[in-house]
Amino acid sequence: MKAIVIRKIKRPSLELVEKFKQIPSSIVSDCLNRYYGMHAGIKPIFEGIRLCGPALTIQSMSGNNLMSHLSLTFAKPGDVLVIDARGYLGNAVWGGVQTAYALKRGVAGLVVDGAIRDVEDMRRTRFPVFCRGVTPAGPHKGWADSVNVPIQCGGIPVQPGDLVVGDDDGVAIVPIEHAREVYEESLKRMKQEKRWLKEIGKGKSSLDAIGLKRKLENMEIEYID
Repeated sequence: MKAIVIRKIKRPSLELVEKFKQIPSSIVSDCLNRYYGMHAGIKPIFEGIRLCGPALTIQSMSGNNLMSHLSLTFAKPGDVLVIDARGYLGNAVWGGVQTAYALKRGVAGLVVDGAIRDVEDMRRTRFPVFCRGVTPAGPHKGWADSVNVPIQCGGIPVQPGDLVVGDDDGVAIVPIEHAREVYEESLKRMKQEKRWLKEIGKGKSSLDAIGLKRKLENMEIEYID
């Protein structure tokens, strides 16, 4: 099957990307009905990581990284490369050479459903990376895969141009067509959580602060002391 490489994609406005940099991934996922949060296997490679930008999507045959090299030649500053490496951990699909060029291109970071290597290069330069694992085994470069097509990463569908939000909790995806409304809802959620924390600080239980007691009252529960 012929590979498809789409070099021009629709992206969220720079203004909206900047606004989302203040929104935690957990809030984003909550605003999308607890969906669009990648599963716990996709982890940051260092603490204090923050990532936000439009997705440049890459399909990858197991252990193949040829198309990530190609993608970097037309990636825009602020893009986040999102690689569907099919969860394969036998070979790294990203390493120090790509990191060096990604930094030159102004790429914001990387999310890989697969393995990477040369993690010290990324930690030293603070290049934000989320991945499934690390291995010294190098990549292959023998296949042409598709770029900027719909993919799956961390159990979540990702479209080119979707907004990627990553932090210590993991990675959440905001579909580009819903980005503005998700941002507005995120602000409301953050204010709500601040109110809950304030109530807890005043002595309320989390049950009372969040308003969960009524839910419990409607459930059949036998309490045994």
